[in-house]
Amino acid sequence: MDCARPIDSSACPDWDTYPPEQQERSVLMAWETLRSLTGYRVGNCPVTVRPCREGCGGWPTYATYPVQGSGNWAGAIGGMMPTVIDGDWYNIGCGCGMNNCSCVNICEVVLTGEVASIDEVTQDGVIIDPTAYRVDNGNRLVRTDGECWPLCQDMTKPLTEPGTFGVTFTPGVPSNVWIEQAAAVLACEFAMAVSGAKGCRLPSNVTRVVRQGVTLDLTQAPFPGGLTGLREVDTLISRYNPYALKTPSVVYSPDINRGRVTTWQSP
Repeated sequence: MDCARPIDSSACPDWDTYPPEQQERSVLMAWETLRSLTGYRVGNCPVTVRPCREGCGGWPTYATYPVQGSGNWAGAIGGMMPTVIDGDWYNIGCGCGMNNCSCVNICEVVLTGEVASIDEVTQDGVIIDPTAYRVDNGNRLVRTDGECWPLCQDMTKPLTEPGTFGVTFTPGVPSNVWIEQAAAVLACEFAMAVSGAKGCRLPSNVTRVVRQGVTLDLTQAPFPGGLTGLREVDTLISRYNPYALKTPSVVYSPDINRGRVTTWQSP
C-alpha cells in the first residue's frame, strides 16, 4: 500500500538518526503489522468501489393478485407488491417504506465493512458535493440533497465518463493520535531491529527462554497471541481487536447488492 499514513515521530526519540529509506520501510512495516493485528480495522488505505443501489422490493416476481393501492402507496405497476422485511410479509409500493426506520424513501447504498471516511463520490464523471450525503450505521451511504444514487451503471466505462458511479472511501476506523503514536512506537522498534541496535523490544521468535529461574515459552509465530509485546501497541490492538480476529467480520445477505472493485487494469 502506497498511501500516506502518518506517525507521531515524537514517540521515537532516535527517529532522525535513521536513514530516510529505513524510516520509510519501518513505517510501512509498522502500519501493515497494525492492520493485520487489529483485524484490518486500523491503518487502511482508500479503496474505490462501484456500488449498486438497492432495487425495489418485490419487483414483480409475485403479481398474480396484486394488492391495489392509491396515492403515495401505489406501486409502480398499479398496485402494492408483497415484500418480506425481517421475516414479515408487507404489501408496499416500490421504493416506499422499504426502510422500516423511515416514513419516506431513503436513497442509499451499502458499502462493504466499516467506513472511516468518504474521500470522494463521483456520478457521471462529476464529483458530488460532500454536503449531499452522509454515512449511517457505519457503512450506509445516504443521499441527502433530494437526488438519488443511480440504480445501475455502465461497468465498462471509467469513472470519468457519464453513466458511472463510484465511491472512494477509507475502510476501518478513523485515525487518531493514539493510533499514530502506536504506529510510531512500532516503527521505531522495527527500525532498531533492522539496524541491529540494542534494546529492541520486539519478540524474536525464540521458543524457550530461561532467566532467573523463570521459563518463558514463545511460539514461532511472528506475534504470539496476536500481540507485539509492546504495551503501548498491545493496548491499542486489544481495543480494536479484542478477540484476535484474523480478518474483518463480514455479514452476508442476499438482500444486499454487492458493489464491484477493480483489482487490476492494464496501465
